[in-house]
Amino acid sequence: MGFEEILVSRRNARIRCCLRGYLVLCFFPFMPGTVQAEVDPAELLDRLLDVREAILASGAPADSTFVSVWDFDGTILDGDCSEGLQRDGRPVYPGLAQLSIEHGLSELYSGKGGFPAFWHDYRTLDERIGHWIAYPFILQMLHGARANEVSTLSARTFESLYREHYFASSVDIIRGLQAAGIEIQIISASAERFVRGAAATLDIDPAHISGIRVIERNGLLTEELIYPVTWADGKRQHLENILKARVLAEPGIPVFVIGGFGNSYNTDGPFMAWIAGQSLPAGNPVVIMINGGPTPMEYAGKFTEIELQKLVSPRPH
Repeated sequence: MGFEEILVSRRNARIRCCLRGYLVLCFFPFMPGTVQAEVDPAELLDRLLDVREAILASGAPADSTFVSVWDFDGTILDGDCSEGLQRDGRPVYPGLAQLSIEHGLSELYSGKGGFPAFWHDYRTLDERIGHWIAYPFILQMLHGARANEVSTLSARTFESLYREHYFASSVDIIRGLQAAGIEIQIISASAERFVRGAAATLDIDPAHISGIRVIERNGLLTEELIYPVTWADGKRQHLENILKARVLAEPGIPVFVIGGFGNSYNTDGPFMAWIAGQSLPAGNPVVIMINGGPTPMEYAGKFTEIELQKLVSPRPH
């Protein structure tokens, strides 16, 4: 069954549910605070569309914009496009940090020992100081590289390798949201020049994919960060900046954030909590934590927690 048919089927089911006065039953299987394993993506899509329809039924203009906000690494992609992925101590795929070094894009880490030296420094920063300095360092160590060469490498790697490591359910939900006219925004703690390489593989406007950025001069990357850095609370700040810019660009068109997806309480918790805490005209935002592990007390009961493992089907070669 295609997603267009699913949408029609689900819409009819919702109408019957409302007529019988049992709308709450549509939400019961996904109570916050319980972990659901390998959910049916159509059920989560159904919840998101219920929120949109409730908002429209409350009197919101028909041309309102509805948005779903996503993390990328560990949420859409199994693993990390910057660091790569290892499983049981064995490499599954290399990250773009390694590939960038191996393609000669780093003046700081060059030659045969470039990547091992970088990895040592990166892990030292991450473990001794924290993510807030380690994550930006991945992009900063490429200072002097041509920005378009980094983007080209990223897009080529997503097309040839990473796209086959997407979570099937995440891709199905994104496809269903796109078919329903709901905007997808991705906010990642990876470099923006890295993660925008995924745009074509997901049919998402590159302008709707955000990540860590540096100032670029004459087409070259610098070490100078552009704030907010899209990690932890910086993701929340960036989301709010996106929404403020949208209001200024399209005055009179309401924007409603009806969903949020992430995989890390540390990295994604702040923007997800912001989405969950909104007071929408009707309905409640759908906020999903994927493979997030134990729930910190501050986030208890705020998100629907699910586990994903199944990847998209490999493409024929």
